[in-house]
Amino acid sequence: MRFGGPEWPDERLRVFRIGFPIVRRIALALAPMRVEDRERIPAEGPYIVVANHISWMDPPWIEFAFDRAIRWMAKSEAFEVPIVGALLRVIGSFPVRRGESDRRAVVTALRVLQAGLPLGFFPEGHRSEAGTMLRAHPGVGLLATRSGATLVPVGVSGTPRARLGRFWRRDVVLRIGEPFRARDLGVGDEPQAVADAIMRRVAALIPAEMRGEYRLD
Repeated sequence: MRFGGPEWPDERLRVFRIGFPIVRRIALALAPMRVEDRERIPAEGPYIVVANHISWMDPPWIEFAFDRAIRWMAKSEAFEVPIVGALLRVIGSFPVRRGESDRRAVVTALRVLQAGLPLGFFPEGHRSEAGTMLRAHPGVGLLATRSGATLVPVGVSGTPRARLGRFWRRDVVLRIGEPFRARDLGVGDEPQAVADAIMRRVAALIPAEMRGEYRLD
């Protein structure tokens, strides 16, 4: 019996539906966050959440802020880890092979959006150990232009220094940007150019010292 699928509606993700409210309440009690411009989060999908990636905490805390299941495109290696892989699948995530063209992952992502659901994407491909933005891979540009979906930029800061149990602090800060579409960027439809333009929108939401490849000079 299957317990989840990336294109399934929230009500069919039984493990997520039962466990998410409990996990969210406990996690935010232990490591609170500040969410700026929460009103920019669309009331419904489809849309693509694009964010910088600096910590393992980024995906769940973004999901806590949006308060709904986001279908994350996650590295295939994570799905090979016992328990972790099964958990990722039952909450609607799906694998992508990093460093190569993964047609199956692209098709799955498009199916998620066609089903009217939110898709989560870290265009850098992996988290930045230095905490500064890395050059985006072109995949997000391809998805953005091919789907025509709304993109919701999220700037993430503070997750590397956040520690569970510091419930009196708000180290984690998420800033939600104004939603847009690829056609609004005015850079044509070449995937890398679109990906870079998307990431400049993300860079505008984080402190200047974290912008790395996307310094806004």
